[in-house]
Amino acid sequence: MPKSTFSPSHSSNHDLGASDPMLQADRLDYSLRRYFVDRFYFHHVPSLPTGSRVLDLGGNKVRKRGEFDIEQYELRVVYADLSITKRPDVQADAAHVPFEDSCFDAVICSELLEHVPDPPSVLREGHRVLEAGGILLMCVPFLSRIHGDPYDYGRYTDHYWRENLSRIGFVELRIQSQGLFWSVLVDMLRGLACQMAEEGRLRFTWMRGPFARLIGQCKRIALTWEAKTTCYDNPFLSSFTTGFAIRAVKP
Repeated sequence: MPKSTFSPSHSSNHDLGASDPMLQADRLDYSLRRYFVDRFYFHHVPSLPTGSRVLDLGGNKVRKRGEFDIEQYELRVVYADLSITKRPDVQADAAHVPFEDSCFDAVICSELLEHVPDPPSVLREGHRVLEAGGILLMCVPFLSRIHGDPYDYGRYTDHYWRENLSRIGFVELRIQSQGLFWSVLVDMLRGLACQMAEEGRLRFTWMRGPFARLIGQCKRIALTWEAKTTCYDNPFLSSFTTGFAIRAVKP
């Protein structure tokens, strides 16, 4: 069975690090997890043809959480979500969307599947509404904190996603680890700093700036270290990840 997580080459990872303008390193509320998610969509969405019909499952139409905004592209986007607070175009369970077969060119499923009890049911629905040659773009967390929206059901490995996507009928699967050991560690430290700020333990404003800059430097260091192929070749460091980015095609 082929290894399902591919390691980017050193050259393709060269722009990932301290010089990346997308990083937002000194923002304490901006995690490396969110950076990896933003980076994935900034890379793949521009390749969708102008006017493509895109279904965003579980996406925020308003108050977007990261730097990426699909509204900046000339695409026909439909948002489907069970929660009306996200202002979806269609209120629906992601496993039962009211659309005809083969009516979308692309489906986006970002940071959603940890919040559903049966992820394959959502993937099957995504496959159903995609036309032949349509693309699925999805990001899923792995080593990240439990967070209800309203519930948090699970974390799954790359092998789980490859197995289920293949069974459903997707092909040309590309599954990439988003950050390794150092990214996971830095995100935990960043989360702790955010929690301390929320609890008022960073009582003085002057303390927050240095904390944010310290965490920002740690982000840069983590990405710089992980840009080296030796990090991906290390069986311990590469056995950790913040999550996975997945691209798949409906034949």
